[in-house]
Amino acid sequence: MKIMLAVFRKEWIDLMRDRRTVLSGLAMGALLAPGLVIGINVFAVEKLTQQYEAVLKLPVKNAELAPNLVKWLSQRNVEVVEPPAEIDTAIRSQQVDLVLEIHPEYPQQWLSQMPARIDIYYDASRESARVARSRVNGLLDTYSNMTGRLRLMSRGIDPDSSWALTVVRRDLSTEASKSGQSLAFLPYFLILTAFLGGAYFVIDTTAGERERESLESLLLAPTPASYIMLGKVMATAGFGLLMTFVALLAFKLSFSFAPNLITEMKLSWVAAFGIWCALAPISVLGVSLLTLISATTKTVKEAQSYMSVLMLLPIIPSLILMINPIKTEIWMYSIPFLSQNQLITTILRGELLTLAELGVYAGSQMLITMVILSLAAVVYSSERMALGR
Repeated sequence: MKIMLAVFRKEWIDLMRDRRTVLSGLAMGALLAPGLVIGINVFAVEKLTQQYEAVLKLPVKNAELAPNLVKWLSQRNVEVVEPPAEIDTAIRSQQVDLVLEIHPEYPQQWLSQMPARIDIYYDASRESARVARSRVNGLLDTYSNMTGRLRLMSRGIDPDSSWALTVVRRDLSTEASKSGQSLAFLPYFLILTAFLGGAYFVIDTTAGERERESLESLLLAPTPASYIMLGKVMATAGFGLLMTFVALLAFKLSFSFAPNLITEMKLSWVAAFGIWCALAPISVLGVSLLTLISATTKTVKEAQSYMSVLMLLPIIPSLILMINPIKTEIWMYSIPFLSQNQLITTILRGELLTLAELGVYAGSQMLITMVILSLAAVVYSSERMALGR
């Protein structure tokens, strides 16, 4: 333990001396994700608010055939304008978002109290027109429902009699579970930060020192190479846990103070601490795996080339759960990345974990990490490693 702590102290001092690298690592790795998430949400909320509250310029063809509808729309923040000559071309070129066309038979159908036809031209592939489509569809549905109820009342029929069922929907979700649903994006960012938080420092302490030929003298000391390797793992894992803590703190403060965010985005201090504890094993596992990879490479560039592949690993469980949501089973807690995803989601929803789930999670993570560290120790103890070949 004294040897490992000595190596830990040496690596940690070397790490902290390079303040610019440490600060940039914390800023880019731990603070960039919260900044992006909060910034995008604030921008999206403000943009949608402006679009829903702004005057909607609505091109209507044959507007003179439906004067009551046009007047009703103008009273609801809609400005009816002349339609373009070529509707298809105007919509495809994004000159207008959508166009309403009053059918020539609209007056006769309306007077006959039949469903009056209105055509809506739009391009569903244009995301920029989504708000306009939503507003127009909502207004037309409201107008149709209001007119239909008035027609029933004019005939002495209770409009509510058209409803055959009274469905009472009872939402059993809690504030915590709603918060967990709103924060479904959070596990990926946190798992990636914990897994690769100390990546560049791991590469530097192994592949970097090997390339600079400073690792050779350290390994030639009368000390088991595995102890040296474990000291390096402890130092870099500690920095990875620090980055995870900073990221959680940034998310917590952002959700607390950022304006105009979804109200369900809440992260309690208890949940933040629980998530940090849950991410500790994946941080150690990531450092161990990168130590093994760096020990088998000759240069820093070669070690960094594997980063692009490793960054994909935390994405896989998120994509699987997004495409095929499945009920949480105890075996999931034994699979790296999937277990962290399920664990963080459970904590965010405010649900309790069983001792069996915690046992499977802790045991599987420890076993996998020990196997990787054993392989890394074998590589560190090899003659090839000591001679820098």
